[in-house]
Amino acid sequence: MKIRVKTECEKQFLKNNKFNYSMTLLSLVISACMDVALAIMLYFFFVAATTGDNQTLFIGTIAGGVFCALYVLCKIIKRSFMNKYLKTALSQFKGYVFSKILSKSISEYRRESSAKFISAFSNDLNSIELNYLVGSIDIMGSVFTFVASGIAMLFFDWRIGLAMIVAAMVCSFLSMKYGRRLVKKESKTANENMGFIDQVKDLLNGFIVIKSFRAEKEVLQIFNERNVELESTKQSRRATSETVTIFGDLAGLLLNSILFSAVFALGIGFGDDAGTGAALLMVFIQLLNYMLVPVRKIGSGISNRRAAQALIDRISEAIEEDPTYVETEKEELTGVDGGIEFKNVNFGYEDDTKNILKNINIKFEKGKSYAIVGSSGSGKSTLLKLILGHMPNYDGSITIDGKEIKNLSLDSLYEHVSVIQQDVFLFDSTIQNNITMFRDFDADKLKSAIERAGLSSLIAEKGDDYPCGECGKHLSGGEKQRVSIARCLVRETPVLLMDEATAALDSETAFSVTNEILGIDGLTRIIVTHGLEESLLLRYDEIIVIQGGRIVEQGHFNDLMEQKGYFYSLYNVFQS
Repeated sequence: MKIRVKTECEKQFLKNNKFNYSMTLLSLVISACMDVALAIMLYFFFVAATTGDNQTLFIGTIAGGVFCALYVLCKIIKRSFMNKYLKTALSQFKGYVFSKILSKSISEYRRESSAKFISAFSNDLNSIELNYLVGSIDIMGSVFTFVASGIAMLFFDWRIGLAMIVAAMVCSFLSMKYGRRLVKKESKTANENMGFIDQVKDLLNGFIVIKSFRAEKEVLQIFNERNVELESTKQSRRATSETVTIFGDLAGLLLNSILFSAVFALGIGFGDDAGTGAALLMVFIQLLNYMLVPVRKIGSGISNRRAAQALIDRISEAIEEDPTYVETEKEELTGVDGGIEFKNVNFGYEDDTKNILKNINIKFEKGKSYAIVGSSGSGKSTLLKLILGHMPNYDGSITIDGKEIKNLSLDSLYEHVSVIQQDVFLFDSTIQNNITMFRDFDADKLKSAIERAGLSSLIAEKGDDYPCGECGKHLSGGEKQRVSIARCLVRETPVLLMDEATAALDSETAFSVTNEILGIDGLTRIIVTHGLEESLLLRYDEIIVIQGGRIVEQGHFNDLMEQKGYFYSLYNVFQS
């Protein structure tokens, strides 16, 4: 039999949580014993009542009151420790999963579908909570109750007790055997749900495009097809789960039949002592009830737990590192005094046979300003992504301060390099939190960044605690971009990359922001720009012109204009 080894993901449930779990199990054992004890007490009560033993009846009444108080206390203790266990287990599990996602590199994250991670925190998590965590506790409670009831039956009449235990175990085994199908159904349902979430997210992201092209009918048809496919899979999963439950119900009928057949066969309740016989029949019926619940629960419970366990394994596979991948030791970047240099760099995306960048040779010196210009799709943004270490699968050499970027620790790289992109993401939080990214900064640095980004009037009007809304929906495109610019400026990294960062701003604000950035002393600026204003272009130390993935021209503005080449044509088109 293959022994299953728990993943680190699964181990989070018991990490710093063993005491709560142990106390929960202990309370389950005590609860099971008290349930059975209640049946035994009823037996003696009935015998005392039928025989007229008033003293035993009186003592039993007092004992029953104490028993009820202890029973309630036990249930309260169980509830307390169980809730603490579940809270800690789920908090640690979610925290671990999210931390592992955040630890992924950008290129590694891009290879995964974000719907897989969203599903892990929604449908998958609900199943894990109900069927794995709560389900495991229910299974253990059922097992304890089953064992206690079986022992009590054996004590009163070993023949009936043995028959009941064997029958119950056979029924549970059959239920669990069929329940293995449930694991496959659960896995298929999880995959279908992940695909459904991915599609809904994709369709909603394209809401404006759908409306503008009046494609509502076609998109609704696509949605309905995927929706029906998912619900059909869930229907199949429910049918399998309900079949397992039917096995449990059949087990109940079988056990009832066995009990009453045994009672009549052995003559219980029809002997000389009718009162004792009737009491014994009553206690067996009570114990049968305690046994029926576990039999109905154990089979389906174990099947559902296995299905949830498969979801945990799937999440673990998605977030854990590939065991076959051995990461080389990364260097730490301590400065950028040596600048950034490209030597014979070629790069193409994995799903594209063509190179986006071809034979790139350029050096960006410390403290200088560089403008990268060219037509759309020429490779300007890709060049910045390579500097950021997003895609280490390039040919040639890209070094920063003499160290190969693909060999650098990204954490140390991002300590020295900031990027302002055209597409801005804002959290559903305040303006200040979106600028500081929830970190603490010196008040003067924060004020300076806000002023340079042109945010002063917005802050004065709305306050720095103004909520930006989901994806910054409460701010205009230009306001969001200024928040993004301030976010980078407050960090004061020695290298600043800008990728069409002022495209969403009006011309006056765009000019002002770029002018401020070009005036920062000691900052290495590499700016991809579509704006070709002469007064700004004159301030760059060098303009790099890219066409078809190649550097076709580079130099100062005046030199490029004198050459009357490709840049000269771009500039004149912009002015017209």
